[in-house]
Amino acid sequence: MLNFRTLQRSLLGVVAAASLLPFSTNASTLYVAPGGAGDGTSGDPFGRIADALAVAVAGDTVLLKSGVYSERLRTVRGGTGSSRLVIRAERDGKAILASGAGTVVRVSHPYVTIRGLVVDGQYGPYDAVIVDSAATALVLQDLEVKRSSKDCIDMRAPANVVVERSIIHHCLNATNGRTDAHGIVAGAVRNLVVRDTRIHTFSGDAIQLDPGRAAPGWSALTIDRCQFWLEPLLRAENGFPVGTVPGENALDTKTLSTAPRATVIVRQTEAWGFRGGLITNMAAFNIKENVNATFDGVTVSRSEIAFRLRGPGANGGAWARVQNAVVYDVGTAVRYEDNIERVQVWNSTLGSAIPRFFRAASSTSTGLDVRNVLFLGSGSTMPGGLGNVQSTAAFFVNAGAHDYRLAPGSPAIEGGVSINSVSRDRIGVSRPQGAYWDVGAYEFVH
Repeated sequence: MLNFRTLQRSLLGVVAAASLLPFSTNASTLYVAPGGAGDGTSGDPFGRIADALAVAVAGDTVLLKSGVYSERLRTVRGGTGSSRLVIRAERDGKAILASGAGTVVRVSHPYVTIRGLVVDGQYGPYDAVIVDSAATALVLQDLEVKRSSKDCIDMRAPANVVVERSIIHHCLNATNGRTDAHGIVAGAVRNLVVRDTRIHTFSGDAIQLDPGRAAPGWSALTIDRCQFWLEPLLRAENGFPVGTVPGENALDTKTLSTAPRATVIVRQTEAWGFRGGLITNMAAFNIKENVNATFDGVTVSRSEIAFRLRGPGANGGAWARVQNAVVYDVGTAVRYEDNIERVQVWNSTLGSAIPRFFRAASSTSTGLDVRNVLFLGSGSTMPGGLGNVQSTAAFFVNAGAHDYRLAPGSPAIEGGVSINSVSRDRIGVSRPQGAYWDVGAYEFVH
């Protein structure tokens, strides 16, 4: 039963919706608890999230008490740039939204923050989370999104979306042996940021943009301090047998050929386990079409291909720069294809267990620029280039443990050439520390 305050706020919400401007006179916290039947106060909470969202307006917080909510969350209105609408768990990870009857969370309004929830799609044949194009400036924080038979998070074409401090996993579809189910997939997004987030166990890609190549094209993607991985399944899961490596890539780019060149920045991110799967040429980073991609401080291991960089073709082709990278235990470190126009590999360390450092596929090396790279071991196809050095384990602090920091006295110290664009190493140390750049991903601090 609604009290006067709730009824008043409901009427305000109607007025706000009618004027198309989220509205709040006094920001409030509206409480929800499974089994509740009250008016949204802490001591007498609503019983459904939908009841709180029906009256919540810009500036309000919808606070979900611990428990399982067998319902789907749909925004009714959003916030403003200065007064967001917040939907969050009272205790992170303790408010569980579980539904296999449809998309669990759908955000269709701007300036919304959703924090601390567990979103369980229960392997229903739906995206677990849908972000509509109108959901400008959405922030998804501290979420766990899991068990979707389609994409775990599917974004249409919103702008300025942030996904951070979240874990996304078990996005799996075994139809026809394997069908794409991505961790995050987006259409013509503008300025999507994914940071401090882990994505694993998917049958598509950890992140894919834009499978539909939709107009007007996507414009910017930033991935910062993330982890993406695949491993053989420890048990049968949603149609996949035990031992299957179900997915494809950590990142896959598709773009509208007539759109301006999209930008990708990947920093301080780890990817592993992209091998032994159900596709050929399995790569951690599959970068293609009309993009300008920069990888800085990235680590790739235990994969068939670390960087698969693909050339012009009908859609323009990628430009790619890899700097301050550490790569080890991969079949091929860099595969460049189709006469790609620009591949820059600078100040990186290609460590142990790499039988092939570079591989050309229907491509000349005209676009290849490799400088200040340390090559450990006897892998084939070490390219020429200024400042490149063949190394031994003695160059490093502990190559056996894949600690590729430079040991005191390493011949790589001050052995490189100046590259002004690589002004810091993979952990933020300024380059150069001495008179000249060091070779490899790390700058030695004297």
